[in-house]
Amino acid sequence: MIPLAVIILPFLVLFTLLVIEVAERWLEVAMVEDALQQATRSAVQQLDYAAFARGEIELRGGAACQSVTVAQAQGTACAAILGVAAELFRTNLTSVRGLVASPASVTAQVRWTVLPAGGSCTYSNGVNVPTETTPLICAEVRPTMKGLVGWGTYTPLIIAADRLEPVTPLIY
Repeated sequence: MIPLAVIILPFLVLFTLLVIEVAERWLEVAMVEDALQQATRSAVQQLDYAAFARGEIELRGGAACQSVTVAQAQGTACAAILGVAAELFRTNLTSVRGLVASPASVTAQVRWTVLPAGGSCTYSNGVNVPTETTPLICAEVRPTMKGLVGWGTYTPLIIAADRLEPVTPLIY
């Protein structure tokens, strides 16, 4: 009779590898989500200081861009804001494991929406960001990634949005 351990051991090893793969994929996706969220958070704070001096809250550039890549935004009013966002995203991706393409290539795939006067974004999967009255930046990317064990590639949809917090004047 074959010992029970000999029969169970291959299944136990496969189960352990499966758990490791799933956990690693969740971690990799979370790292890309964090990098994209930090990029949108920093980019939405690119204020137009002349407008701020007039008591208005606007983004530098002042024009809206809907679902564009950085390359498509070249020469438009939102190119400066997207340049900042893309650079931050690319820098944050350098420590992310599991990307099949380079951080620069993944950054070039991001679709950005810049709404300097507020508004609402809808992602390609139908998820809608609620309407905001302050500047809003939304981004989405679908990078090709691979897990730790190497059981194929996957392409998660990574989304992020951030708005400029409204400023309430202090009244004494």
